[in-house]
Amino acid sequence: MKYSVEIPSIADADVVVLGGGPAGIGAAIAAARNGARTLLVEQNGALGGMMTLGLVMPLCGQSTRKGNSLGGIVGEFLTSVIDESKRYCDAQGKDHYVFSSPHVMKHVALRMALDAGVEILFHASLVDAVREGDRITQVIVSTKSGLGTIRGGVFIDTTGDGDLMYRAGEQFVKGSEPGVMRSLLGTGLDQVHDEDPAKATYGDYDHSGLMQPVTIMFTMGGVDVESAQPLCNLKVTYAQIGITKAEFLKLPYANTPGFVVDDTDEVPLPQGRVLFFQTLRPGEVVINMTRVIGIDGSDACDLTRGEIVCQQQVFYVLDFLRRFIPGFEKSYLIETADVLGVRETRRLVGRYVLTGREAIECRPLPDVIANGTYIIDIHDPQGRRKAIGGTIHQECYDIPYRSLTPKTVENLLVAGRCISTDHVAHSSTRVQGTCMLTGQAAGTAAAMAVALGASVGDIPVSQLQDRLRAAGVVFRNSAEVADVA
Repeated sequence: MKYSVEIPSIADADVVVLGGGPAGIGAAIAAARNGARTLLVEQNGALGGMMTLGLVMPLCGQSTRKGNSLGGIVGEFLTSVIDESKRYCDAQGKDHYVFSSPHVMKHVALRMALDAGVEILFHASLVDAVREGDRITQVIVSTKSGLGTIRGGVFIDTTGDGDLMYRAGEQFVKGSEPGVMRSLLGTGLDQVHDEDPAKATYGDYDHSGLMQPVTIMFTMGGVDVESAQPLCNLKVTYAQIGITKAEFLKLPYANTPGFVVDDTDEVPLPQGRVLFFQTLRPGEVVINMTRVIGIDGSDACDLTRGEIVCQQQVFYVLDFLRRFIPGFEKSYLIETADVLGVRETRRLVGRYVLTGREAIECRPLPDVIANGTYIIDIHDPQGRRKAIGGTIHQECYDIPYRSLTPKTVENLLVAGRCISTDHVAHSSTRVQGTCMLTGQAAGTAAAMAVALGASVGDIPVSQLQDRLRAAGVVFRNSAEVADVA
């Protein structure tokens, strides 16, 4: 793209990280600790992304299914969050920090980044990337001061939506691939886990480009959690909540998006179920029940539509819970998330595409740079089922370095939600702890590439693995490691 005005240079760095969510935090801290002059660019005024501004709790993927820590920056981060939550958030001596402390997480992330020597530019949004041959030379950002350019040696895309790789012309996909669900046959995850096994198959889910729905999280207080718990994570019928379908149809939100009445006896809810998590404070819960399907979070008009519908759903769900769910009779709204929760948009098509079958079967990969541990968790893009997926077969699976490296841009790495996976594997790798781990790997690799004067695809993978281990990262499912061309 050509611009008719002179755009001033506002910064330069060895490593430029675009996006200050969990992956960006891990990437920036790791790059700085490994000796690179590092700039972290974030469009909001705080770090953490969905982990903080989005109120997405709990923070998953920081330990294996058996509870063994994966270490690294995410382990350090959560240890600090526990300590600060006990000090400032009335944590009452408990350690269930993953449900409790988005505001503390902002503070801890900022402190760790500054302590590592990371430079931060808040309120700056990516506009474009300038690519010359096989390298990005600079990015253009929009700030309160106007447009500006940032030069860098290595760039890391931790935007979640793959904005930088897209602007640089790198290959990507959106959503599901044809036949991807049939590839799960025989894994044990080829049935929809919350429905009648005789009926619930993936047969009608063979479409390209289906993306998981969007959500806005919110918190409520004054909840009698003990009374509410029996209905948590369950679909509910009209009989269970003591009303008829005709009475439900009189509610002001009946037949609005997410509340469309069908011919079953199940109460229509956007997420399909009642779902909440208790925080550290008595009577406080975080609610995950809004859902809008058919939204492309990388499209401005779609994103706006998703925001509008989800913001309306927050108060509809709030009203529903207070009216009909035992334990919520005296509840009240505390806060809603500042940003819309987008689960899936662009994914890199990198040097290796991690598949859902590999994740489920936990196949060892020689260039492992992080482990994933979360379940396969596809929020139904068609909105008919509460979730699709299930548990991986072992403690964790390997995520390869090649899934962070593009095919054509030699000084770009991708970490977090938009790494190179298929639709099924992505439903696990997208969670915050895993994103921070892939971010740490990308930041470490970027600093190595700068120091060696090498392309990101040419750094010695065994040396990268050694550095990650030295920094406390634990590989719990790795094969005998060797350099991968």
